[in-house]
Amino acid sequence: MKPLRVLLVEDSEDDAALTLRQLKKGGYAASFKRVDTPETMRAALEVREWDIVLSDYNMPEFSGPAALVLLRSTGIDLPFIVISGAMGEESAVALMKAGAHDYIMKDNLARLIPAIERELREAEVRRARQRAEADLHLSAKVFESSVEGVMITDREAHILRVNKAFTEITGYSEADIIGQYPSVLQSGRHDKDFYCGMWQSINDNGYWQGEIWNRRKNGEVFPEWLTISAVTDATGQITHLIGGFTDMSQQKQAEDRIQHLMYYDALTDLPNRVLFRERCKQAMSRARHSSKRVAYLHFDIDRFVNINDTLGHQVGDRLLQQVGQRLAGCVRQQDLVARFVGDEFGVGITDVDRNGSVDDLLQTVVDAFAEPFYVQSREIFLVPSIGVSFFPDDAVEFDDLARFADTALHVAKRDGGANYHFYQKSMNADADDRLSMESALRRALEREEFQLYYQPQLSLETGAIIGVEALLRWQRSSDDLLLPGKFIPLLEETSLIIPVGEWVLRQACQDHHAWIDAGGKPVPIAVNLSARQFRDKSLVAMIRQVLAENDVAAEMIELEITESYVMEDPEEALLTLEIFHEMGIRIAIDDFGTGYSSLSYLKRFPLDVLKIDQSFVADIPADEDDAAIIDTIIAMGHRLKLSVTAEGVETEAQARFLREHGCDNVQGYFYDQPMSSDDFLLRISDA
Repeated sequence: MKPLRVLLVEDSEDDAALTLRQLKKGGYAASFKRVDTPETMRAALEVREWDIVLSDYNMPEFSGPAALVLLRSTGIDLPFIVISGAMGEESAVALMKAGAHDYIMKDNLARLIPAIERELREAEVRRARQRAEADLHLSAKVFESSVEGVMITDREAHILRVNKAFTEITGYSEADIIGQYPSVLQSGRHDKDFYCGMWQSINDNGYWQGEIWNRRKNGEVFPEWLTISAVTDATGQITHLIGGFTDMSQQKQAEDRIQHLMYYDALTDLPNRVLFRERCKQAMSRARHSSKRVAYLHFDIDRFVNINDTLGHQVGDRLLQQVGQRLAGCVRQQDLVARFVGDEFGVGITDVDRNGSVDDLLQTVVDAFAEPFYVQSREIFLVPSIGVSFFPDDAVEFDDLARFADTALHVAKRDGGANYHFYQKSMNADADDRLSMESALRRALEREEFQLYYQPQLSLETGAIIGVEALLRWQRSSDDLLLPGKFIPLLEETSLIIPVGEWVLRQACQDHHAWIDAGGKPVPIAVNLSARQFRDKSLVAMIRQVLAENDVAAEMIELEITESYVMEDPEEALLTLEIFHEMGIRIAIDDFGTGYSSLSYLKRFPLDVLKIDQSFVADIPADEDDAAIIDTIIAMGHRLKLSVTAEGVETEAQARFLREHGCDNVQGYFYDQPMSSDDFLLRISDA
């Protein structure tokens, strides 16, 4: 039995039974719903799907024509057959015109089964046609709305159709392109073999896909990802070709941007270390075959950290951009310039003759920094240090070449900066020693290897000890006692000077207490501050804490600061010095006369002492120039109501000259050598 879902519009249960009996006789197992009003019919149509509607023509509250109108209003396509006991010919014709599919007289139900089977077949045909039309409409919609450009050609590759995306991407309208060959899009970037391979793949496999560069109507060349598929007939012969492509321009731009970010510095847009390495290795390879040399310059700006600390990173970044531009502008076109990190740059000088020199170019680089840089209306001078190594003289591998240039740079900076050094093999031993010393310095505090020595400061008028300078020494394992000049620069470079400087102040305070506890008189202690300490934001808090923990009066501490430190950022230095002054700490300007001082700032600083550098004292009274300088410093100090102390006094003649010219205080080997805390206690006990 074939299942059949029947909506039976019938008011008579007997007539409904006759109809169902006829369906069963015809081989159908009918599931049905009998309705006889518009409301019940509408509800039945809403709750389930039906295969056919069988309707009486006349009913007390409903009719066949009304049922047909209701069905059509729902948009449901169901066969509608009228079964009537008495219906005229004209009524039947009108009903068929209104959309009924057939009518059956109740006294001739034998026609019902053939009519149902016919209408079910025709309904399926209608539905199949509707699906096909919907598929065609959908295909057309997809073709037109696709974001991919689509092109359809015949077997000879004449273009038959293109979609909207094709015209938007290429700029060619349908009128421009229909009937043309796809070769109208060729960019010229691909050779004949490329297209031969494409057609070979289409013929062998039925498709080809890959990246291709084509040309828009306006002449712009662009990349696309193209897929070409062959359409074949029943015999396997190609009838059409369909090409679908995506514009890859934005993707390529993104890839290029990523590549740029990988190989170029974001701040200066110069090549970064990775790209510099590759290009330098290429230059080395060329030099190897042409018997040339390559010079590797490791470039660093002296004390650039001061600019970031005092003026801010925004100013520092703009300066680095100008440095990159200036460097790129003073080398040859074939040379290489890169920014590594921070204020470090690399320069590769290529194609250097075997017997040629790079001194002229190096001098050009140095001279390029003689002119000031300008940022935010500020005039700023920058000074470079440069380390130089050569391929193949110093190294044949890039990593060694870079390492040797870095070694030479460290030597240049250790020698005071503002110059360039060529790599020498002896520098390796020096570098190893520095690494060894740095490693040892990092453990020196915990191993308690640092010591403080004290050198008395005496009044020239009375000969009494008026103060003492704390001097750092390092007892490195079993080695001799190391003086500050050997390790202080390394402490500065590694920032170890911050914890070591705190230790110095703390130890000086403890020694001060020990002298008093042993019966000695209170003696002010002068403690040196390095440049990095002076820039440290926690310096003031640290000094307050150490003095409080050791119960030492601020008046017993004198901070010695080199004039070059305070002149790096005078306004910031003034704020810090005023805090110390308010605390009661004395301030001494150390090594006065060796740096650049602005008298307009000097008179504003809350200073207590000017210390004349020992380089001026060494040759007096014989050297008239030094004598005149000292005389001027003493006079200026007194005019500013400052006490003046001369360092490095080693002879009676020097002491006499200083006394005669009004110097207040002295220190030096002529009076006392630096001594341990215990020895200094004996010294002040004897005084």
